[in-house]
Amino acid sequence: MCGRPAGDSRANEQSVLAVLHTLWVREHNRIETILHEVNPHWLGDRLYQETRRIVAALIQHITYAEFLPAVLGNRVVEENDLRLVASGYYDGEGFALSLLHTE
Repeated sequence: MCGRPAGDSRANEQSVLAVLHTLWVREHNRIETILHEVNPHWLGDRLYQETRRIVAALIQHITYAEFLPAVLGNRVVEENDLRLVASGYYDGEGFALSLLHTE
């Protein structure tokens, strides 16, 4: 890769990170194309932001459903309430905030 695809010349020093950035940019563009076909009246920022929400949700799902259990183990995920909820929104305080409240 050449140039500054991530806005920083150091981005290509971490090849796996560069690959992930490339994959997510391409996925964003793929989803944006589909959304524009379904909603031709959406333009510019609306199309970008709606696509951004979907991509962010995909990244969160992969992180909590696959990455964290693989790295931390299911026991730690369960103990710290990091598992995905079946539907709706998580309303707990979460692992990071719980660290602030320990004495």
